[in-house]
Amino acid sequence: MTQKEYEALTRWLLERKLRPADLLNADSSLLAELVQAKLDHARVGALLSRGTALALAMERWIRSGLWILSRSDSAYPKRLKRKLGQSAPPLLYGAGDAGLLDNGGVAIVGSRDVSESGLRFTQDLALACVRDGMGVVSGGAKGVDAAAMQACGEAGGIVIGILAADLLRSTVNRQNRQGIHSGQLVLISPFNPEAGFNAGSAMARNRYIYALADFAVVVDSAEGEGGTWAGAVENIRYEWTPLFVRDPGDKPGNRALIARGGRSFAYSFETRESIKEYLAPNDAVAASATLDLVSTEAPVQVGELAMVEAVEIPESLVDEKPTGDQLAPLPAESEPINTAPLDLFPVFLQRLIVFLGSASRTEEEIRIALGLERSQVKVWLAAAVSGEHVEKLKKPVVYALPKQKSLC
Repeated sequence: MTQKEYEALTRWLLERKLRPADLLNADSSLLAELVQAKLDHARVGALLSRGTALALAMERWIRSGLWILSRSDSAYPKRLKRKLGQSAPPLLYGAGDAGLLDNGGVAIVGSRDVSESGLRFTQDLALACVRDGMGVVSGGAKGVDAAAMQACGEAGGIVIGILAADLLRSTVNRQNRQGIHSGQLVLISPFNPEAGFNAGSAMARNRYIYALADFAVVVDSAEGEGGTWAGAVENIRYEWTPLFVRDPGDKPGNRALIARGGRSFAYSFETRESIKEYLAPNDAVAASATLDLVSTEAPVQVGELAMVEAVEIPESLVDEKPTGDQLAPLPAESEPINTAPLDLFPVFLQRLIVFLGSASRTEEEIRIALGLERSQVKVWLAAAVSGEHVEKLKKPVVYALPKQKSLC
């Protein structure tokens, strides 16, 4: 589902005083009413039926050190709810201390093909943030994002990264592991943790970078095109956070953004003036930084259904080779996060028994019906046969429920 489709579904549920969990046990008549939310009830039903595939995916993610937050969870960042409302992502996948997500800081964004002067500026700005006790928020992409996050992390600062792709694969990065375990780094993604790079996802996550920050600084931007430009213009329009633009910059987009309402950032690092005081000269602490921790928005119970839908990966996704600058996480030791391994064989067994009924099925039929990988279904079918829960018949090889033995 797209974000807009999910928002429509959420409104439809709220109007009927329902929770997503109610759809799991709903009859066809209730699902048919989804047409009122301009949703295809058959498609929603298909998503709801993928519980086994979802359970397997979640087990893999949790064992790899990821956690999952829905908008109804108390640990979900309140900044996203406060600034984005119903447009806040239904789910966040991440690793590290989730409490850091409301820490705020300076969003440092810019082009991938940053110049040498832009790179030095980025590093100096990140170090100044660390010096003045402010974190860095960015997107982990090559260029400005990666330079800002790396400079901040190496200086011992707090880093919040919002990734557009490859969250799960990025957990193997040694530098990221160190940052996560030290409590300095938290990385999140609103997209499937196994999804590769997609331009649409990269564009969509920009708003989350701005929403999690107290201030934003654009290092360099093309004019009228690219993700940096689109994200900055969107932030100016919705006023999520004060936007500053390096002045002078190396690209024409800088002056154009200032003309659209961005603030000139002509800070001199030699003066060692407080970055916080420069960005908010009239307030010791910026108004946006003093977050009201009590959200005025009623929690939306979206967790159960959203996770079912999150397993879907758009066919348009194009894999991108992992890069060293794509920062990503392994979890910090954190009480709210349960990383205990899950035993999903009982779930498989329950669904298998229902699926078999009085019929016999091939391994491939079972695999397709339950949405499993071939290697996994082989292991679990062998365990089911060994435990005498099902019988393996030959010629042809099929599986069936055991026949009741005669009492005579």
